[in-house]
Amino acid sequence: MDKFVRVYSGAELVKGPIGVEFGDLSKEDMWFKEAPTYGELIDAVYEKLGLEPTTHNVHVQGRMNVGGGAHRHFIMVPISDEMSWSNYVKAVFSGTDWNCLEVYVHAEKKILSTEAVSSEVELMDSEQPPDAQCQIATAPDPAQGASLFAPSMVNAFVPNVHSLRARLRKPRTNTRTYAAKGAAEVQFGQYSSGASEPADATIYPLIGLYDEDHRACALVSGKNLTELNPRNREPLRFDKRYECYLRAAGLIGLANISRAGLPFIDRALVSALVDRWRPETHTFHMPCGELTITLQDVAMILGLPIAGRAVTSNQTESHSELYQRYLGKMPPSDKTRHGLKVAWVRAEFNNCPEDADEETVKQHARAYILSLVGGLLFPDASGDRYNAYPFPLIADLENIGSYSWGSATLAYLYRAMCDACRRQSDQGNLTGCLLLLQLWSWERFPIGRPDMVKLKYPNVEELEDERDRPAVGLRWVVGVCTYRSAPARCYEHFTNEFDLLTDDQVVWSPYREERVEKLQLAPICTQDSHLWLTQAPLVFFFMVEVYTPERVMRQFGLHQECPPPYRDTSMELHWCRRGRVHNDWADKHKSFVDMWEVKEQHVIKEERPYNPANYMDYLRWYRRSTRIRLCTPRISTGNQAGASGLSAIADPEDSLRASRLWYTPRAHLIHAVTDKLTILAKEATSQKGCSRGECNAFIELVTRNCCRITASFDSIVFPAICLL
Repeated sequence: MDKFVRVYSGAELVKGPIGVEFGDLSKEDMWFKEAPTYGELIDAVYEKLGLEPTTHNVHVQGRMNVGGGAHRHFIMVPISDEMSWSNYVKAVFSGTDWNCLEVYVHAEKKILSTEAVSSEVELMDSEQPPDAQCQIATAPDPAQGASLFAPSMVNAFVPNVHSLRARLRKPRTNTRTYAAKGAAEVQFGQYSSGASEPADATIYPLIGLYDEDHRACALVSGKNLTELNPRNREPLRFDKRYECYLRAAGLIGLANISRAGLPFIDRALVSALVDRWRPETHTFHMPCGELTITLQDVAMILGLPIAGRAVTSNQTESHSELYQRYLGKMPPSDKTRHGLKVAWVRAEFNNCPEDADEETVKQHARAYILSLVGGLLFPDASGDRYNAYPFPLIADLENIGSYSWGSATLAYLYRAMCDACRRQSDQGNLTGCLLLLQLWSWERFPIGRPDMVKLKYPNVEELEDERDRPAVGLRWVVGVCTYRSAPARCYEHFTNEFDLLTDDQVVWSPYREERVEKLQLAPICTQDSHLWLTQAPLVFFFMVEVYTPERVMRQFGLHQECPPPYRDTSMELHWCRRGRVHNDWADKHKSFVDMWEVKEQHVIKEERPYNPANYMDYLRWYRRSTRIRLCTPRISTGNQAGASGLSAIADPEDSLRASRLWYTPRAHLIHAVTDKLTILAKEATSQKGCSRGECNAFIELVTRNCCRITASFDSIVFPAICLL
């Protein structure tokens, strides 16, 4: 049957009781003499639909059954190249009774443009959509009492291009429209930028599918949001008798960070980061481009293994039976909630007896690893439980090291941020490995980063086992760091600072070879480097998350394709929640697990180094496709308390509510000044040929504006100097 392909086109997909359905789409059956390649399929599609490659683009998705047994559940997977087509065919004909190649094709007419962008003013304009640019065409007159910095000048954002209210939960009705992901693609012209090669100007929107409920959308509309509530658990007390099991599991690096003293989670910082997380791309959308946490970061910061089997299983025994067998004790019965109560685990396993036999030590080691993994790597939203999903894998101490705990940690954090970025209530939770998120931010950005006064690493020459050497993250907990007091509105200030983040402020390559050699890291930090650029999906039991290193190639010091290849992060997969459908997750997600098992075959083969001119092409495309400003300008003309954020200082004892760092809010001011000066520059060009009186009036207008700008700077800079 791999020689037969059924092609649907002409309308939209629909969501039915068994997943994606084709509804009333037109259908074409195509037979091939041999199993077709991706190129042969596309050629046949063009011919069958009567289209020309020079006038139309076609976007292909394949329908696949991810249900198990008699239960069928269909999702769509994007097909954009030979590898994705081959994986799709393999997945359809393995482990399922639904063996039919069904593809959905969306054809889109090409739009050509010859407009070139060559000046800095035009590049600034390219950061805003045309509608937003029109809003700042007329400058307000300060002499008439109008605000110097109108919100329309700085609050530009890409409008929502999807009418679909895309929620990551199963629809309440039996059917609903399911817009094809490729349907929103448009094209813009190429740019003349002096780059070594012309930029691919194809545009697809980077926001839209999740934007209606996104925190970023709420911020730009002027809504006041509160910080998210971070959830993580302190692990149990460490015992040196656990070390042999932790080394074998590949978790000794994480244990060393934990036992040295975990840093507090700066909820203002992690909340500001989540505001910029986009589920559509699994990247943070910063003013200087996309960045994300990669498998490289997981391995280098926490020292977790990347190679190994996917973290999932088909459970044959109940958790109660496993607890009794491998912990030697039965926890209190609670059938209404999943997980182990933290209080019970601490009471029973926090202290391993000095005279404990080998079996008792193993039981306590399992409990410690559960608290480490279930409390730090995979914390759930409850405030009093350890995540018990990994326990069946932890129970087998001999084979615990055969799993890819690094990729599972990244999958869990991705899903947590995809959920949290759409929570706008005052009690919104943030789960996932927040230790990784915060240390990653400290490695990359100056915002919220403590000052490293002195680096205090253990003497690696005294270590008996090289596996005990540190991971990069350890330097932030054993080093001498200084913290300063924080303004009360620290969350808003961090949001401002990320709005102003520039290319030269980002540490794009924190793991340079010379630095790694100087730190004398554990071998596990770099032993799986050949997998850092794989495009295989990340798996953690019920979670499957798309990994997109091709979008952040600059983080690896490599050439950034413009635009990055589009890969759907799958709203369908985000509907998979624990306890839904069935618990045999290894079977349910077999096609994705199989892709992870051959992850070496999906590694990106890119050898070209990073090229600044090419990256400028990428930025021009990127700024037209997403939102890079989240701040609403708030300039006070008086000396109101808290207006500048310097007169109201947070309670120094409340280390969770506010960062202990001190920042001067400046993003709103700089944005407003930049926009105002841009307007004045454009108006200046229109003064040619004007009368002397008109020129004098314009000079007076510029003078008044400059005085107001200077006063605004003084109101922020002078109090800051007084506090030093």
